[in-house]
Amino acid sequence: MKKILFLLLIVSFFITNAPNGWGQSSKLVLKSPLLNWLKLNVSPITHLPYSFYIAPKDKPAVYRHMEDSGALQGTIERMITHEGLDIYDGAVYQIALSQTGLSQDLKQASLLDKYYWQGYLGDFWNIRAGYPISSFVYDPKDPSLVSSDMDNYGHRGFLFRIINADGKYLMTDPMDGKKSLRGFPDEDRLHWADWKPVAGENAWVVIAAMQIYHQKYYDKTKKVYAAHPESIELKLSRELARAAIILQSEIGGIRMAPLGAYRELNYQESHYFTSTNWWYNHISTENNISWYAAFRMLYQVTKEPQYKKAMEAIERYLKYVWNEKEGYLYQGAYCVNGRWIKASMYFALDVQTWSIACVGPRHLDELLGKDSAWRIWQAGRAHAGVLDQNNNILGVGYTDEHDRISVEWSAGAMTALAALADYYKDTDGKRWAQAMADKCSMRTSMDSLYYHISPNLAAYSYSSRRGAIPFGWNSHDPEVMSMASSGWMIFVDAGFNPFWLV
Repeated sequence: MKKILFLLLIVSFFITNAPNGWGQSSKLVLKSPLLNWLKLNVSPITHLPYSFYIAPKDKPAVYRHMEDSGALQGTIERMITHEGLDIYDGAVYQIALSQTGLSQDLKQASLLDKYYWQGYLGDFWNIRAGYPISSFVYDPKDPSLVSSDMDNYGHRGFLFRIINADGKYLMTDPMDGKKSLRGFPDEDRLHWADWKPVAGENAWVVIAAMQIYHQKYYDKTKKVYAAHPESIELKLSRELARAAIILQSEIGGIRMAPLGAYRELNYQESHYFTSTNWWYNHISTENNISWYAAFRMLYQVTKEPQYKKAMEAIERYLKYVWNEKEGYLYQGAYCVNGRWIKASMYFALDVQTWSIACVGPRHLDELLGKDSAWRIWQAGRAHAGVLDQNNNILGVGYTDEHDRISVEWSAGAMTALAALADYYKDTDGKRWAQAMADKCSMRTSMDSLYYHISPNLAAYSYSSRRGAIPFGWNSHDPEVMSMASSGWMIFVDAGFNPFWLV
């Protein structure tokens, strides 16, 4: 009893002293320096957002550090960090702007979807992946099912996961100004070189589009949607959802990408896959959690049964990757010789927190068994929590680690903890208090990765340190500001869960 009272005192202290009225507001702070930065960190050419920002004084050291990954990877990473847009980051940006309720913000958020729908951007005559021109195949039995013809509306494929926000194909290394590098993919002249139409990022395009649609057309008084079948947001969402459903496997999970998405293979992988089928033969649990939210939103708006059916298939997949003994969800699955195998090599923290935030604690317990949602968080805390000497959690990393904090993934964890606290508030005071204490201690810790860019602009770091992430990319030095981190922290302070339409 004393422990519960102590936790309650901690929670009360943190909520009282939290910035921006955290824990009390359901509206975004309209004059937030974070929102100001999101609005201004955009390309002067296309007005699309950049994923990152580095202050001029920090660029030399940050860029040199990227060279530790090798000349080729360092060059690619610098170019992406300088003028790239991950469409997932773009979705976080869109959602944050759409929630302010201001018409100019909604208009700015909608600009991305206009580019996505038209299918081309600047030098890129095609930013969508289909068949036959770009040779991406979603159904090997019928390659033409998903088209690369930008005029074949409703039948086109996924967007590439990272695009050049300036719309430029030819590039210059921002570190030293070089325009060529021997051994660069396809040709030595530096150019945009990321062509991966990944399922998860495309799910977030749908999530953002549906959040915008909800803001535009939902009557909260009557609790009905005005009919706008020609809305770009709805048409784009339906088109991407169609491609995802075609990629849905026999075990219910959506494959990571169509055939044709290239990946460099290591020696062991080359025994089972080719460089253009690795993505197709893998399923990401995180990708499927994202699509679960996207399908739910589409079903909520349209009531069309194929979206509910797709959700039920993903629920079946979640049961398949549930590790009952350890109390967490596996990172994914991969197919070898027609047989699906659970991917158990790495622990993925975001899979755990997003499952709680997206599916919801109550439904997770219904799907996976009593107390599953609570066990999932406890596993996440144990595997990836960064703790102080008093066992207070300061943030979370990406995998099995305790010395690196991801702001974005910590914000996802705080969103999950809010859902757990709400679930237990009337039935289990101890768990409610523990969830709130974890959330509050993480929120306070995030202040160390908050940077004032100018008096009216601020952003959050991508992470606390640079290092390899086993899922295929690097975390950044703290001097690298992140659109995703900043957007997610806006969600946390507003008490907003982006996986749901409210």
